[in-house]
Formats: sequence, structure tokens, C-alpha cells
Amino acid sequence: MRRVFQLAAILMAGAILYLSLQSASGIAGPLYADKVQHALAYGILTALMALGWPKARLLLLIIVASVFGIGIEIAQGLGGQGRMLSGYDAIANGVGAMVAAATLYFVRK
Repeated sequence: MRRVFQLAAILMAGAILYLSLQSASGIAGPLYADKVQHALAYGILTALMALGWPKARLLLLIIVASVFGIGIEIAQGLGGQGRMLSGYDAIANGVGAMVAAATLYFVRK
């Protein structure tokens, strides 16, 4: 089962990367809806990593997910696809990772 979660985590990371580097649609949604999407995506990624690599420390997984998100934000800032670097998106990514890790921590206890 661990391998299934590892594959799911890798696929989730790939989906996040792909969707994050697509050209911006320009359609505005509800206020802060974008940040909720970021938090959910990185929360799911962190949960999948924790289930796929159960011996990994949760703090390490938060760091991995957050650095991945920061890297994508930098790539968006460098690309010309109508995307831009957003510190608020990076914060939402980290918050999602932290909430997922905290939830897993308390569920495991």
C-alpha cells in the first residue's frame, strides 16, 4: 500500500507542477479561492508523502512541500505564461502542508 501512496504523491506533484505552469486563464474567482486551492493541493501532497514514506519526519515533509511550492512560484515569475511570482501563494502552500502534517500528527497519536 505504501507504494500506491508513493506513486500518488509523485503524480500529485506532477499535476501541481503541470497546472501551475500553464498559462493563466485570467478568470477571477471568489476572493481568496486561489489560496484555498493552493492550501488544499499542498495539504494533499503532504498527506500522500506522509502515507507513502511513513518513517519520514513530518517537519521534513513540510519543508519538501514548501520548497517545491517556492520553486514553482519562482518558475512562474520567470516564465512568460501570464503567471507571476506570489509570496501569498507560497505562504498558502506552506500552510496547507502544515495543516496536513498537524492533522496526521494528531491522528497518529
